[in-house]
Amino acid sequence: MRGHDLFRYAAVAATVACYAAILLGGNVMASDSGLACPDWPTCTGSLLGPTTGAPGIEWAHRLSALVLSLVIGAMAVLGLLYERSRPVVLRLSVASAVLVVLQAILGGVVVDSNLLIAAVLLHLGLATVLFGLLLLIVLLANLREIPRRWVDWAWRATEERAPAPPSEAVPDGRLDPRPSPGVGGLAPPG
Repeated sequence: MRGHDLFRYAAVAATVACYAAILLGGNVMASDSGLACPDWPTCTGSLLGPTTGAPGIEWAHRLSALVLSLVIGAMAVLGLLYERSRPVVLRLSVASAVLVVLQAILGGVVVDSNLLIAAVLLHLGLATVLFGLLLLIVLLANLREIPRRWVDWAWRATEERAPAPPSEAVPDGRLDPRPSPGVGGLAPPG
């Protein structure tokens, strides 16, 4: 297996791990479990957190963040090893490693600040930015592998078309209920 392929797989794994961490973080918010583990990075003084109740929910999110950090770290190392010929991909992978470290620190700030709303919102916003960045990395890393017909379709989907002519209105301003010529009342494409 080539190094580029390892990087591609790591990028996909990082994106999936990020999505899982975001879902589990949403579960922490929805279940009001944000302070179930009052200390950070441990949970009630233990590195082996609880598995049930609100502390288990919070601990699951922290474990998913740890897995995400490890996968992004591996992706960044693979990027440094194998993606030097594609500097944009390399820079984005290093940026994602920096973001995940900032995200972990911010997670600690959220707990230490007793869920200060500004810290919580910044934590959520940074998670969204990280997820978007990982999606971009996956796209760029896999662009060569995407079937050409899909790329062609995407280009066609972004092309601008002339606007459709306005519908005829009856004198009182309502749309004319008479069907337009063509199949099913639709005008043929022009």
